[in-house]
Amino acid sequence: MRSREFTGAFLGVWLWLFFVPCSVNSLATMTTSHAAVAGVVDGRITRALDCNKPSEYSFLVVQNPKRQRDSDPIIPQGLNVVVGDEVIAKIELPNAEAKNFSLNPIEKTKVGFAVKVDWGGGVYHYEIQYNFWCKANHFYLYKVRRDSFSTKHPDSGNFLDIKRTKIIRLKPNLPIEKFVMNDYLQ
Repeated sequence: MRSREFTGAFLGVWLWLFFVPCSVNSLATMTTSHAAVAGVVDGRITRALDCNKPSEYSFLVVQNPKRQRDSDPIIPQGLNVVVGDEVIAKIELPNAEAKNFSLNPIEKTKVGFAVKVDWGGGVYHYEIQYNFWCKANHFYLYKVRRDSFSTKHPDSGNFLDIKRTKIIRLKPNLPIEKFVMNDYLQ
């Protein structure tokens, strides 16, 4: 009988651990639309961020129908940086400006986070990494790495055979609220 009690208790703890994170994520998703207005006022971040606690912030991709034009087949998206239930920064993702645009998983780093994207088509392809660091409880863009792939002779069947890498170091660093992703796509 004790075995069943232990199994039941274990199952209860496991279910709690499984559903609580889902509930928190759902809460963040639901409150984001309301927090988006309260979190960023006149381009300034309104909530303090502790750079020493990377687990304190997370990322959320949201749709932004206000940016949609009649010619756009899909609703534009944005990337929100969230602390608790408050959006502290917003990054607009390209829509029709970048063919086949893809946002790759965002990685937290020792000093902040990195956003990786890729886009292109045909004989051109681009992979870009935006590096942000947290300093004085604020995020700044400090480096952009862009790998450009092109095709020298498309008729040869050897595609994307040329690779060029460009690294842009921003001095002074750019505050996240002034960052426009489209400015660094090409």
